[in-house]
Amino acid sequence: MNASIKMKIVYIVLTVLMVTFFVRDWYVYLVGCGAVEQCLQDSSHYQNYAKFAVTLIVTIVTFSIGKNQVSPQDRKFLQAGFVMALCADFCLKILHNVSALFKHSSDYTLLGICFFMVVQALFIYRHSRTSDEDYHFPWILFVPFGVMFVSNAALIFTLGNSVNAEPLTSNPALVPIIATYGTFLICSLIVACKAPKAGYFPVHNATLIKRGMILFFCCDACVGISLATGPDYSVQEHVATIANNFVWYFYTPALILLARSGFKSANLENS
Repeated sequence: MNASIKMKIVYIVLTVLMVTFFVRDWYVYLVGCGAVEQCLQDSSHYQNYAKFAVTLIVTIVTFSIGKNQVSPQDRKFLQAGFVMALCADFCLKILHNVSALFKHSSDYTLLGICFFMVVQALFIYRHSRTSDEDYHFPWILFVPFGVMFVSNAALIFTLGNSVNAEPLTSNPALVPIIATYGTFLICSLIVACKAPKAGYFPVHNATLIKRGMILFFCCDACVGISLATGPDYSVQEHVATIANNFVWYFYTPALILLARSGFKSANLENS
């Protein structure tokens, strides 16, 4: 079986998985689940396993690049980024699912977001390189690290001076984590959009990077909207639930495009 047939099989499997969990998400919403958390519970455990399987399959694809790589260094950055994404989805899908199944109180959301920060940092490093020997520290990474320092300092100051105050969320650490990751994501999008003009990646590969990160941004924008939940069956809750249903609609093709960006342009169709 040649590489082209193998990749066609991979695309078919990914398409089947995407269609099944996308249809299931909307079926649960349309029958009236009422709230994001309730929709997630009603969607069955298949949703979490199927979505994690997508990340696992695409990660395996990145490890099949071999000699079709843009460069050895680029391949390593891409593979490291996908391994971190796999760890993030393992926390958000598998561990979260197991925790809910056995009714544990553990929440792996923060850990998953932290893994995604590493993903974006690696992608920023990868997409800002100008040559095979370029190992400079991208200046734009100082922005999210600065936000991380300021937001955590503000959290410590707030908690220290408002012992009896009502917390903003049930988990105060979530606010600086989300602020920091949002900055990482925006910086990563900016760098990816500049990739076609940087000249290091072949034009086709740079275009895949740009489109992949735009979809990644849309995915996380939907995640952000889904966090703005309201009372069950309210307009706000409906908007949040619909946004949640579109998360993997953007995330799946984002993963595929970013994985394909690691293959040489001349060999993309045959890889």
